[in-house]
Amino acid sequence: MDTPRQPPPDPRPNEPFWQLRVLGRHGAVVGGAVLVSPGLLVTCAHVVSDVLGTDPASPDHPGTEEPVVLLSFDGRPWTAFVSPELWSSGPGSRDLALLQFPKGRGQPDTGFPTLGRVRDLERGQPLTTVGYPMDLRSLSAQLSYEGMSGPTDHSHQVLTPHPHAAQISPGFSGCAVRGASGEVVGIVQHTLDDGRRDSGISFFLPVEEMVGARDGVGEPVTLERLAVEALCGRQTYESLHDTLESVSVDQAPPEHLLSPLELRRARQRHGALTNAWDVFVPLLDHVSPRGEPPLHLAWVHHVFWELRGSRRIVPPVVWRWIGEEADGLGLGSTWEEALKEQRDQRTGRTGERLADRNGAPGADAPKRAPQPETMVLFELEQVSDGYQLSHSVAYHVGSGYDLRPQDTRLVREEQICDQIGALIRDVSMNRLVPANGRPLRLRVLLPKNLLHLDLGQATLPHDSAAIRPHLGALHEIVYHIRDRVLDPDFMTWMPGQWQDRSQRQARQGTIGPHNLLRTWEQEVSELANVLTNDDYTVCVVDSDDPDAGHVYEAVILQGIPTILRGPRAEVAALVKEILEQAPDARVRVAALADHLRKRSWSHPEGRSVALVQDDFGDELLQSVLTRPHP
Repeated sequence: MDTPRQPPPDPRPNEPFWQLRVLGRHGAVVGGAVLVSPGLLVTCAHVVSDVLGTDPASPDHPGTEEPVVLLSFDGRPWTAFVSPELWSSGPGSRDLALLQFPKGRGQPDTGFPTLGRVRDLERGQPLTTVGYPMDLRSLSAQLSYEGMSGPTDHSHQVLTPHPHAAQISPGFSGCAVRGASGEVVGIVQHTLDDGRRDSGISFFLPVEEMVGARDGVGEPVTLERLAVEALCGRQTYESLHDTLESVSVDQAPPEHLLSPLELRRARQRHGALTNAWDVFVPLLDHVSPRGEPPLHLAWVHHVFWELRGSRRIVPPVVWRWIGEEADGLGLGSTWEEALKEQRDQRTGRTGERLADRNGAPGADAPKRAPQPETMVLFELEQVSDGYQLSHSVAYHVGSGYDLRPQDTRLVREEQICDQIGALIRDVSMNRLVPANGRPLRLRVLLPKNLLHLDLGQATLPHDSAAIRPHLGALHEIVYHIRDRVLDPDFMTWMPGQWQDRSQRQARQGTIGPHNLLRTWEQEVSELANVLTNDDYTVCVVDSDDPDAGHVYEAVILQGIPTILRGPRAEVAALVKEILEQAPDARVRVAALADHLRKRSWSHPEGRSVALVQDDFGDELLQSVLTRPHP
């Protein structure tokens, strides 16, 4: 086995690559600006007024001739100018400005963020921002979403969760407010100034409120539209948007044309794909294989024929756009034949792909719960100097998984939680998971001697020593016992018992008195005998019990697939809440991970409750254990 390498130092800046610092008249940083699309940045109008020395209370546009200087994360200066579009300044305004880089002069090569929406946020949901307070290059601040509120009808409120955490200051104005998976939901605008440094109340402008006038003359336009037009052009937007947005993914399933890899990349760049326009936008910068028509053109051509096949009237402008785009790309007079051939080749794989996706299990096999499309899996293996920590990103494709190993490093036991918190930050920042605001499913494959691991209390990296966001509140966490998955026959008292209990649990679905056992209600010496009752599939363990190790051993050997463990007061309260529900309203075993995550918002002590969920024959775990290590 190769010796795993130590974690390398993190050379990256704290701020996202696509966020730039805005410099004032004397070279000091006065706020931030977010690069949302080629050549376009969004910031606050009062930040621009500070730079140009104009009156922030005036609604007048400052003009398009005065330069605004910005610094990218690597310290390079860039010059932008104030666009006439989206400008909104003065009391009660949106406090919004759009900046443009001059065409032909280049821009930071950073990529662009995914734009999210506050309608997808829940009250109390953790958010984050990175700003530039006085004398600091950058500072990350953790926020809690509170809903619509603030100095204007367009503002939404956030709270700093702890009075001693990093506070929002003027240097945060114009900086991105981000969700758990990195999507930008707005920009910071104001902090409540009541004479106390620790008020913790701030306000931001959501993406959907970033609305202004087209060319400054009155036609309404949104930031989202301008960002897409910067990629595809105004004519393309006007020709296609309304039609493609009206076509749901049920009417034109993207998996009929796109490969699993292409579809996954589209979700990573755009988030949720609900209609044909959502699919089109992330394909605009897709690089197709040599000689193959661009994928965004192939998609529109495919949607056109899908609609024609359903006898839906398609506006003539769509076919006209296809022809003009093909001609502009130099596909020649045979472009229609080339696109048809490409579609036939791609959709020819549809039958095989759908059969693999929808293949029905045998009559006796239990129906498995649907898995999240993307999961992050951590594997811990004990070695002589500590633990080898590997992590991978797993994408659900058809009936299996596309597993992408990321890194392997050597850690001590006390480093495990911090390292996993840092790796989750990296996964989101590097856009390896869809930026759709939904929680990730974290699956942790660990040796049974680490069943005490308290990953729910792990936090994301932060500049401050104050309260940080906990993984237990941000993401779903599921533990798996490596010893059992590696050698089921050795780790099960009777062959087939683990499989039988897993199948019984899948058929029953919910938790009830008939299948749940509170292990502390039994003598440890009698526990194995009690567990011979095949109905038990869920065991609740008091992790503070001095005999907890023996309890785990008995539960695992008897093939119990689901374990809830934690301090007795917390797990007892959880079980009481579940069993007090009507039988048809009780939480399903498959939904336990998400239930624990949501519950931790109102019961912070509940983050010490962990879910061990081992289903016999789990395809993802099998693929991990059979792959070669890096």
